Amino acid sequence: MGEASTVAPVPSLRAAQLLASSQPVRIVCFGDSVTGVYYHTGGRRAWCDLVGLALQRLYPGARVEMVNAGVSGNSTADGLRRMDTDVLGHHPQLVVAMFGLNDVTRVSPEDFRANLRQIVQRSRQVGAEVILMTPNFVGAGDPVRLPTKAADYAQITREVGREMNVPVTDTFRAFEAIQARDHHAWIGMMSDAIHPNMRGHKLLAEEVVSTLTSRRVSLAEL
Repeated sequence: MGEASTVAPVPSLRAAQLLASSQPVRIVCFGDSVTGVYYHTGGRRAWCDLVGLALQRLYPGARVEMVNAGVSGNSTADGLRRMDTDVLGHHPQLVVAMFGLNDVTRVSPEDFRANLRQIVQRSRQVGAEVILMTPNFVGAGDPVRLPTKAADYAQITREVGREMNVPVTDTFRAFEAIQARDHHAWIGMMSDAIHPNMRGHKLLAEEVVSTLTSRRVSLAEL
């Protein structure tokens, strides 16, 4: 559905090798209301679940467990306070972290950068690999989450990825490309100015799977 949008050379992830060899893989999706299961997608599933479904398609023998650790309203600062229990306590092989849309309202760029580094470091300390996700592109309907500011926090995410040799799923650019090409198509992927609907979550999942496996999968018919 979307365009390939990972940034910089993507480090090879051991989690993909485990999936291919049918070994158990636990993936924790860590973030805010865009990650959690809320009304924006119908209250049943979100991109985290869709990643698991897509991986099962690519690797029919995969033994993958998806854990959704998304909490509405969370910034990176909030996430760090619950990381031991909600993320590391699950002993994941891979942590996929998507923050930014709440950080823009109350976490400085410097602290956001430092918090992302902590998320990577603490995950690695327990042997987990990490994928960082940029926040998705937002519209102009939210007065405190301006598109330009969200773009700045997306850029910080890319920079931390390059600095720490962590793959980045650039969902900001994936959504931005659709908005630039067909504004109505982008509107059709959003629940409101900042939250993707289920169509948008399919795109999020497709982009994460591309980052993890270097393979494209379509969830359009799901």
